[in-house]
Order: sequence, then structure tokens, then C-alpha cells
Amino acid sequence: MDIKRRNIQYSKPCPVYLLASLGCVTTLFSEMVCYPLEVIKVKLQMNGTQGCPKYKYMKQFISQTKSIQLYYRGFDAHILKIIPQSTTKIFAYEFIQTAFTGNIVETSFLRKLSTAAAAYGVALLTGNMGDIFRIRLINNQDLSLIQAIQQSYKKTGFNGFFRGYWLNLITITSIQAIEISLFQKFKRFFIHNLALSHNSIITDALTSLITGLTSGILTAPLDGFKTRYMNQFIDQYSYWNTFINLIKEEGFLALYKGTFPYCIKLTIGSTFTFVLYEQFKKQII
Repeated sequence: MDIKRRNIQYSKPCPVYLLASLGCVTTLFSEMVCYPLEVIKVKLQMNGTQGCPKYKYMKQFISQTKSIQLYYRGFDAHILKIIPQSTTKIFAYEFIQTAFTGNIVETSFLRKLSTAAAAYGVALLTGNMGDIFRIRLINNQDLSLIQAIQQSYKKTGFNGFFRGYWLNLITITSIQAIEISLFQKFKRFFIHNLALSHNSIITDALTSLITGLTSGILTAPLDGFKTRYMNQFIDQYSYWNTFINLIKEEGFLALYKGTFPYCIKLTIGSTFTFVLYEQFKKQII
């Protein structure tokens, strides 16, 4: 197999900490823009379950939610996830990539996926806690972030901060698998059929949009199940019990609640993050 190796001369040095900072900034910006969709998604996923209010349609929730503050409910917990996770992810990815691929640029799908999954596995050690508290704050209007942390630690101990870790990792790895396998295929299709430039921002944006939409549709059930599971305390139900009870009480289609805002958020978020990151990166390399 012909393997291409790195033979790139950078006009400026680009240390990993700078890439990590750029990754954090672009992720934070895209999450700020898309966070109202995250709130809507979680509300619909938990619709009428575990003591949460019931909404017949997404339009009903929007019509009843007048304050902009409610659309950013739990964003402080989300920041607790974004900042450590996004920076740790890039540090881990660059380290693992160098350790396993050396100066190889183009590698197999399995190698790319393994590297990305390992990096996310490390990053989730810092970000999983923020994910849990974001979901619980969105579903409990009377709870503050400090109270949520204290409540969780009191009832479940330190292990409660890692509730749903493996489910979170599986969801993220599935998204990565879809994006890694489809991104270049979609990009080649647009270049060959629409005569777009390989380095054009329009090409990157269009490819990211289609890839994000596809991964959103395919991984929505995993994300829905993750939300249900993380909203509980660790001493209530296991993965299997949560899944069985959900299917028995609501049917398999319950896993697709909140799919529309989830797909839109993933599509817009991945496009913002990727395009901004690549554009910032071009300015320093």
C-alpha cells in the first residue's frame, strides 16, 4: 500500500498548544450559537419522562419559552465540558497520532478512527461531568450548577461524575466514524460534479453541512438514549434496564425524540467549528 508521508514546510511554527487554543475558541463560538438547539433537543428527548414537562410539538415548547435565558439554561455546565474537553482532545489527538503514525499523513480509516476515539476517550475524562450537569440543569429549573455537583457527589460519589462515560464515547466515536468515512467522499463528489475548488471555503462548508446532517440522522438514537441515562442517578438503572424500560413504556421510536434539533445543531456546529478552525489555522501556518 502506498502511504503518503509528511513533507510539508510551515511558514510559521505551529505548536500544539496553539492548535488546542484555536480548537477551544472555535468550538466555544459554535456552541454559543447552537446552544438553544441543544436545549430544545434535550427538552424533546426527555418529553414527559422522569418528571419532565410534556410537549406535543417543538413549536409548543418554543411558544411557551419566551425568555432568552431559558434557551441558555445549563450553559455554565456546558462550558465546564467544552473548555477542558476540546483542549484535551487536540493534545491527546496530536500525541497519539505522532506515537502511532509518525510522519505518515494519509492512513487507513481504522487507524484514523482509532486515533480519534482514543483522543476523545481521554478528553471525556474531563468533559463527561459537564455533559451530565448540562442535561440535569436543563431539566430542573430550580437547580444551580453548584447544587447539581453537590447533589450528585452526595448521592453517587465521585463515580457519579462519569455516569454514561462509555455511552458518551460510543456516541462520539460513531459520529467520528461517519464523518471520517464520508467527509472526503462528499468533498470529492462536490469537486468533480460541481466544479468547486479543493481549498474553497464553500467546498469545506458544504461538505461539512452534508456530513453533519448524515451523522446526525444516524446517531440520533444514541444521543437520545444518552440523555435519558445521564439524567438519572447512577444508583437507579443500568444501561440495559434504562433501555428495556424505555422500549417497553414508549417504544423504539422514543429514541428519535429531538432528532430534528439534534441534526440541525450537529450540522451547523460541525460546519462552524471545522470552517473557522481551518481558516484560523491557515493564518498561522
